[in-house]
Amino acid sequence: MHIIPVIDLMHGQVVQAVQGQRQHYRPIQSQLTDSHALLDVVAAILQVYAFDCLYIADLNAITGHASHLNLIKQAMVSFPALQWWVDAGFRNDKDLQPWLDSGIRPIIASESMPDLETYQSMRKMTTQAVLSLDFFQDGFHGPTDLQEHATLWTQPTILMSLPKVGANQGPDIEKMARIKRKLPYQQLYAAGGVRQMADIHALEQAGATGVLLASALHQKKITAADFA
Repeated sequence: MHIIPVIDLMHGQVVQAVQGQRQHYRPIQSQLTDSHALLDVVAAILQVYAFDCLYIADLNAITGHASHLNLIKQAMVSFPALQWWVDAGFRNDKDLQPWLDSGIRPIIASESMPDLETYQSMRKMTTQAVLSLDFFQDGFHGPTDLQEHATLWTQPTILMSLPKVGANQGPDIEKMARIKRKLPYQQLYAAGGVRQMADIHALEQAGATGVLLASALHQKKITAADFA
């Protein structure tokens, strides 16, 4: 099981994500570090385990403001061994272009897609893109065809359950299992709701290739001992 820590960036600080309600995000309260600075938080996470990949949600860019591209590039220089998956709210080719030479894997989030044609155009720009299928309290956000036609998905694809993020409710295991039964060869990463290692094991049993998590690490519900 591939485990990827998630870092949410807003106004130059690492913040605590709660149920996708971005207007209420506050600087992170972590048991790993007192700092809200990106470099410090990355270093603290890597003290738990030598993860090989990080996922960055650039909330400024996602909400239509200036991105953290330069800050993320700085972090990439400081931690060159890491792979970086970045959701910067890419809405079109123009949004994606400045990031293509940075070395990241861009996350194409369904919630940011105005239509299927835009998604397909962005897919042609890079072979590294990862699709995130984004589910909110009121259901799927994005072009309907993108959810319904798995031939359009990337390998891997993320199942993002925003209402479960930071909510201590557990992941959507049923959705993972249901999709894997239909698409046994599709690589799927679960995002949202992981509280402890038991949730990760349950997702693995349901067929997940990997999992994205944050709160469980910062609250020390998952620790170095779990990776020993």
